[in-house]
Amino acid sequence: MKRSSFWIAVFGLSALAFVTPARADVVGPPPDECPEGTEGGSCHGGPYCRPIECTSDAECGNGETCKDQPLCVSTISCVGLLPPDASPMDFETPKIEALCPNGNECMQGATCKTQKVCVSAASSSDGNDSGCGCRLASSGSFEASLGALALGLGAAAFARRRQRVDAASRASRQRRA
Repeated sequence: MKRSSFWIAVFGLSALAFVTPARADVVGPPPDECPEGTEGGSCHGGPYCRPIECTSDAECGNGETCKDQPLCVSTISCVGLLPPDASPMDFETPKIEALCPNGNECMQGATCKTQKVCVSAASSSDGNDSGCGCRLASSGSFEASLGALALGLGAAAFARRRQRVDAASRASRQRRA
């Protein structure tokens, strides 16, 4: 019985020898709601809504049309690990805050800008712009990243514990010698 436990431990440790340190680069999920003509996005700056830009109806999805939409636009910095020779300004991304109230007013920090975006044909034909045109990214990749992170943390904890046990064993042998 002891011999089989030994080989299980040897096999487990040899598998850990091929594990490299994990470098987590996870961003949160996109926002749940975005204004008509935008979709949820996420980056190192946080969740944001981005425009679904178009030039014609052919670029939009089923039941959508390309329409001028007044949007309150600000910016978000999506910089993560910045290369030494890069400028943080290169990573500024447009962030849609809301539809422009009355077609031209935005909260402080945002500017009203009319852009051609894909909106639902129903809201385009009846003038109702209150619907949400959000398109959310699949959370499957986010969940997979969390699973890989948990597995990596578990392996790192096991390896660290093993290092401490080995160090204690060496110290014990040195005291006996």
